[in-house]
Amino acid sequence: MLTAEMNDRLTKVGPGTPMGELMRRYWHPIAGSAQLNAETPTKEVRLLGEDLVLYRDASGTVGCIEPSCAHRKANLSYGIPEENGIRCAYHGWIFNEHGQCVDQPSEPEGSKFKDKVRIKSYPVEELGGLVFVYMGPLPAPVLPKWDVLNWEGHKDNWGTMLPCNWLQCQENSLDPLHFQWLHRYWGGWQMNRIKSPEERDAWNTAVGARGADHRKIGFEVTDYGVIKRRLVGDEQESDDHWAIGHPILFPNILRVSHGLEIRVPVDDTHTYHIITNYRQYNDGEEPQTEIPYDERPLFDANGRIIRDYVAAQDQVAWVIQGAVSDRTTERLGVTDVGIIMFRRMLDEQAAVVEDGGEPMNVHREEEGTIVLPCEHYMYPGYEEMGGPYRGTTPRKPDVEAVLSGSGARLGEWEGIKAEYQISGKRIDSGGALRKGKWFSDGREH
Repeated sequence: MLTAEMNDRLTKVGPGTPMGELMRRYWHPIAGSAQLNAETPTKEVRLLGEDLVLYRDASGTVGCIEPSCAHRKANLSYGIPEENGIRCAYHGWIFNEHGQCVDQPSEPEGSKFKDKVRIKSYPVEELGGLVFVYMGPLPAPVLPKWDVLNWEGHKDNWGTMLPCNWLQCQENSLDPLHFQWLHRYWGGWQMNRIKSPEERDAWNTAVGARGADHRKIGFEVTDYGVIKRRLVGDEQESDDHWAIGHPILFPNILRVSHGLEIRVPVDDTHTYHIITNYRQYNDGEEPQTEIPYDERPLFDANGRIIRDYVAAQDQVAWVIQGAVSDRTTERLGVTDVGIIMFRRMLDEQAAVVEDGGEPMNVHREEEGTIVLPCEHYMYPGYEEMGGPYRGTTPRKPDVEAVLSGSGARLGEWEGIKAEYQISGKRIDSGGALRKGKWFSDGREH
């Protein structure tokens, strides 16, 4: 359990709070690029407790600014996109992506007044069909190009707004045992009630293989976050679940086989859950001209949380803990070691920021595509479930040896990069990047 003070420290994300200041050191996606178009050039968003407006001007530049015009406080989400910014609907003032006023049509010709007028703005970048915003001190760090965001291939993204704090969403990724119970057991019960026999059989085959009884779990801290490991059923340590593992990117991203799950802190009681999906292009498939983005509902027609796919079941578990989980009365067991470890990491990295330092996984140099080791969910029944993301990460036997941490094969990485046209930095699940291990008996090595 946590004290009330520590729970606040890890969950409150507004300006000036320890976690809010830590989170402001990272880029966060808050919309899809496709959402800012000729029909809808502006979008009101909220991030880390601040209301903001995204816009795409007539030149294609995306800006993120405070909502209120500096003149008479009209909301700029109703503005008109111009070549050099967004024009306020009320009196026509234009603000560019830096928050600078660049036009005041009713002021005298030659007036320098506009040069003195500025509103709050934040840096924006687009990557993988998402709009990322950085709200921390300048200069902004580099936006890391995680593999699935930057690889050539088919992508589609979606987001769901959740009425709960970000931490209970992210802690789910440090809890391997939940898959066995939430998805295999409870999820199977749900599917047996609401799906056809064929759909139920496909679900139980696919999720049953991945959600088999867990025999061992482990966690490895790396420069970029955590590698989560598990042994299920009759698996051995040479199998993917353990040898490669499952990367968690500090502070709020989970890498899954088909993409990323990003738990964006909107404010203390809301999280925007963004999921990115990637697959290689099929033979003869035309490249995408735009990456689609959908807003997925949380509730069904009966007002109940949707629960007929894995990510939706996760969202059920997060939301039913309440707006902010009360960790002062929880009782953690030995299988919660990953959650305990992650909370320590958050506390420690918040302290780094408080002391004037730079926290982990902040990138200051352009690294190209950052390839992550990731276990593969090639379980029986996946294709019958309609899974379109089979074979997302380029892998052949040579790659298996490299990503499993076999030192004898590390020298082959340059050849593999060339074969798969991968540029940039390889992050390995073992070796020099290893910071510490945690196992399910609570031992730290």
